[in-house]
Amino acid sequence: MPERDDFYVGYLTLPRAHKRFLQIALPLVVFAMVFSAAGIALNQRDPGAGVWQTGEASTWEGTLVSEPYPTLLLDRDDPPALLIVSMGKRGARDAIDPYTRRHVRVRGRLLERDGRRMIELDNPPGAESPISILPEGRARTPPHPAPLGRVTLTGEILDAKCYLGAMKPGDGKAHKACATLCVRGGIPPMLVSIDDSGARVYTLLADESGQPITDPILPFIGEPVVVTGELERRAVGRVLRLAPGAIARP
Repeated sequence: MPERDDFYVGYLTLPRAHKRFLQIALPLVVFAMVFSAAGIALNQRDPGAGVWQTGEASTWEGTLVSEPYPTLLLDRDDPPALLIVSMGKRGARDAIDPYTRRHVRVRGRLLERDGRRMIELDNPPGAESPISILPEGRARTPPHPAPLGRVTLTGEILDAKCYLGAMKPGDGKAHKACATLCVRGGIPPMLVSIDDSGARVYTLLADESGQPITDPILPFIGEPVVVTGELERRAVGRVLRLAPGAIARP
């Protein structure tokens, strides 16, 4: 009689040869899965320290200005100003236009990273305006831009909202499509570069006249770029005014 092959049947006892194989194979498979998972986790890049306030909304008081992007000049000076965006992938220019250069109270949620802060307005569709005019106090006059000279910077263009906390990590090619939609929707574009000390430097981008810039930068979002323009200091921070053709890939 030929030797009978072991054959697995679900309702019968596991054949001895199968049992021996599984006693060796299963621990190896489990070890390989744990080792692979640990390797993948350890090789993930740092998502950054961005924070997005998602609980109850907060309020701030100050003066609204629209250039180069919607900004609240705070009554206090630390920090002196906060960028403003709407909920979702939308800028806040339409929301603040009726209140520009007025002393107001703004309701929203804070996004913050590396000391850079932004307010996301608490303005879901159909809700009352998150901006109210204050009868007391006086609107502030925006400080004049302080020119810092012509510079060439190397970094990555991204949308400020996602990078400051709405998404993690909020940069790189994997985030290019999202960032493109945000910038097209009015979210301020920002260049993140590295200085000689290894620290991140944040610079808002504007067109040659200091107004919002959108279409010329869309093909370069989420990629390493070299940009040249006139750098200036405003209440909201560094702003780089870009001339046409001032963006290139390294």
